[in-house]
Amino acid sequence: MQVLKPRETDIVQLVKESIRTLQKQDSIKVSLCADLADTAVGIDQERIQKVLRDLVTNAIEAMPLGGDLTVVIEGDREQVYISIEDTGVGISRENMDRLFTPFFTTKPVGEGTGLGLPSAYGTVKAHSGVIAVESNTNPQNGPTGTRVRITLPRRSLHLKPTMKLILHEE
Repeated sequence: MQVLKPRETDIVQLVKESIRTLQKQDSIKVSLCADLADTAVGIDQERIQKVLRDLVTNAIEAMPLGGDLTVVIEGDREQVYISIEDTGVGISRENMDRLFTPFFTTKPVGEGTGLGLPSAYGTVKAHSGVIAVESNTNPQNGPTGTRVRITLPRRSLHLKPTMKLILHEE
């Protein structure tokens, strides 16, 4: 079980920072679209930033010949949605059910541990969020690529029903 250290975070700034620090080839065009009136989210910044870096790295690696990487941030009063979309090769149907399995990787030996997506899944779940993946490998079915969508609650303060909260004002 992960112990979270949530604090109010500007999710747009966190996503921008996560993308900015990654290396990519010039043949990949990165777009960020943020449609949020309120950018504040109560999350563990370091853990969510690692999730974002891992997902963006996977997207970049899925486009060895270049392509488009699009990150969309949306939300409402209760939740924030982050979509990371690439125009890469996609994920085969037989691998979709194994994506969050520890040590499963499609990368050559020595190039991947198979821990990135399981770790991302665990972190998102620890925030009471959801992570979903859609992918297409067949150009006859439309553009190839993958979309990972993360849904996070705006506030991640979870109290057990039997727990009492005492506020003290000085």
